[in-house]
Amino acid sequence: MASKPSEARLSLEQADGFGHELLLVGGSFSPTNPLSLSITGAGGIRVTICHRVHDAVDEAIRVCPTVILLDMRDVGVDGIEVLGSFKRSPEVGAVPIIMLTSSLTESIRDASFAQGVADFVVHPVSTTELIARIRTHSTGYLGLLRRNRFATAYESLQSELRSANRALEESRRILAERDENPVDQQWRMRVSGLMQIGIELNQIHDFHLLMERILSEARHLLHSQAGTIFLREGDALRFAFFQNEPIANRTLTGETPHVSSFRVPITDRSLAGWVCLTGQALHIPDCYRIPVESPYRFDSSFDQLLGYRTQTLIAMPLKNQSGKILGVIELINPMSRDGSLLAGFPEQDIQLLEHFASVATVAIERANLVENTILRMIRMAEIRDPAETRRHIECVAAYSSVIFEEWARRRGLEGSAFERQRDRLRTAAKLHDVGKIGISETLLNKPGRLDPAEFEEVKRHTRIGGEYFSHDPSDFDEAAREVALLHHEKWDGSGYPGVLEDGVLRGRRGEEIPLFARIVGLADVFDALSTHRCYKPAWSEEQVLQLIQSESGRHFDPELVEIFFMKLDSIRRFRDANPQLD
Repeated sequence: MASKPSEARLSLEQADGFGHELLLVGGSFSPTNPLSLSITGAGGIRVTICHRVHDAVDEAIRVCPTVILLDMRDVGVDGIEVLGSFKRSPEVGAVPIIMLTSSLTESIRDASFAQGVADFVVHPVSTTELIARIRTHSTGYLGLLRRNRFATAYESLQSELRSANRALEESRRILAERDENPVDQQWRMRVSGLMQIGIELNQIHDFHLLMERILSEARHLLHSQAGTIFLREGDALRFAFFQNEPIANRTLTGETPHVSSFRVPITDRSLAGWVCLTGQALHIPDCYRIPVESPYRFDSSFDQLLGYRTQTLIAMPLKNQSGKILGVIELINPMSRDGSLLAGFPEQDIQLLEHFASVATVAIERANLVENTILRMIRMAEIRDPAETRRHIECVAAYSSVIFEEWARRRGLEGSAFERQRDRLRTAAKLHDVGKIGISETLLNKPGRLDPAEFEEVKRHTRIGGEYFSHDPSDFDEAAREVALLHHEKWDGSGYPGVLEDGVLRGRRGEEIPLFARIVGLADVFDALSTHRCYKPAWSEEQVLQLIQSESGRHFDPELVEIFFMKLDSIRRFRDANPQLD
């Protein structure tokens, strides 16, 4: 699907005033580089330099360039892969890319044009020529943005006119009867916001991130202090997701502490069980004053454990179109705008939550399909290698997410672009070792050290995994391909599977390794060393941390090691909440 210009993130000054924003990609560029200086000095061109080639797409999403100059002298043939990553990005895929090369071969030219490159410049090049090309492509892109903006504005105007004509007589009737009710206006705004939330929820692939987002959005819609999601598993409900703002504010991290999952039977004795059993919503003004004749009861032990009081509660079934109940969402203690507790949820809020639950259920079913596909693939790998358990997969995904969040925070990557990238990473991390389905289980389960030939065979799992996602890849497949193929590459170039260069196989090094693969490689090593495997006992935490620190700049990206230790408490919390089973 063709990408559209990232118009929403481009300033009006750029689009209407022809402000040129150039992103220089490649390690050869620096603020003191003569070429960089000459471009920066040219009036009207703002320049951002990205040294980390495989992080360039994220940087482009952040700065919103109007043209990109990709230095092929620095990245070599792999620049074609980087170019492809740009063109597959919905946010920046339409930005024109100029490739700077030391020589232009027919194969590079054909491959680059096939991927959608806009222009070539052969080094050395005069500053005047280069700036002219930059301005030409940037101006064309800005013109496209302006045309798109005009078309969008025109369509919007036409739509508004049609709507106005249709509503004219109705509006007269309403105005004749009474003034417009501000409550009605507020309701329409909230429903409109709900529709946008539904669109965003259906773009999230990772099940864990989706459920957390559903709970956050539901709490925001109904101004609730806390919330819980129970997921149906057979004849029981699993306490799966929990958020509580007052409790989170007491912690050093500002996050709700992790609470161990538990299961409750689906009976009419518990609140969530009754909702699941009957398919009806519950609204309880005071959970500690439920009438004795009611079949359900409120279990206050959770409040006592956390030092919190659940007063008002609304529980809504998550029901699909065929009537199947997937779970129950509970929202607790509604707040007024001044921060005081309300005596109950307004009737309008209950109706809004019912609409929201329908929207959320659609997203849950879609994410369930993705998650079940991933789990089937993981189980196939687990048959070959028992170390590849669901626990290991979830831990690697969680650790990777924690590391990426801090990496993104340092670069100002936030909002929908950040959430999309984190979603891609978590999904890819779960599939990092899926290539083991093609390796003999005898080798994977060998208790002793592998001989060189055996090790070479096991190393093939990276290429098998990469190949699995290489055919007509989607945006998410591309992330999974990079991680499966490259998570055993090392910062100093001593990893595998490597890349052919002048007929010689060498390991990728430094930022030649994509960010996601570098992150997952670190998370994988931490969890693998911390747990028992058939060929080794679990290492102590001290041993693992010493090794990771000593391998900074050799096996691992030094910045990611720094982030790992900075976020170690968060990583430990998830690890301790998901212990390895004997």
